[in-house]
Amino acid sequence: MINKEINRSQIYVDVAKLHIDCIKKGFLPSLGVKFLALLYRCIDESNFSTLIVKYKDCQLIGFVIGTLDHSKLYKKMFFYPLDLFIALIPIVFNLKKIIKIIEIRKHMSGSKRSKYSKAELLTICVHPDYRQQGIAVDLYEKLSNYFRSVFVYEFVIIVGQSLKANLFYKKRGVELVDEIQVHPNINSNLYIQKL
Repeated sequence: MINKEINRSQIYVDVAKLHIDCIKKGFLPSLGVKFLALLYRCIDESNFSTLIVKYKDCQLIGFVIGTLDHSKLYKKMFFYPLDLFIALIPIVFNLKKIIKIIEIRKHMSGSKRSKYSKAELLTICVHPDYRQQGIAVDLYEKLSNYFRSVFVYEFVIIVGQSLKANLFYKKRGVELVDEIQVHPNINSNLYIQKL
């Protein structure tokens, strides 16, 4: 799903920047462009996840990321030790960020999360200038088609309870199955989308 006219490395940077611009309060954006660009490269190159992007006139206007096994994602980053080291330099001396990375790792392997499908919609994002134009719905459908193509018929979506995104997912027919905490004192809804 990568646009052939745009350099792949540039796509990963574009996705990282859009993620940071649109999801300002999330933890991943706080890790910076280099870390996110490497993460998206690993997602795109792996055989257990997908990065679907939408460009208009060489401008990234939206993307969605899904995985068949969320626990493998960060392990894939170790295939690029130098890039990972460079991306983590600003984080190494920030104890709060290190603690949050550990919390995410615990969440991904925790007993509550492990009760549900490993397949997951990780992030969907649309540039503010292009919202309310059906782009998010189109990206969501493309991700659903990806899951169907690999014989996965349900996937997890985890969304902070205070976010407007909950309405978007409810309109897609998701089922609220649990409440979960990725980080302490921040409640998220855990939805299942059946295909």
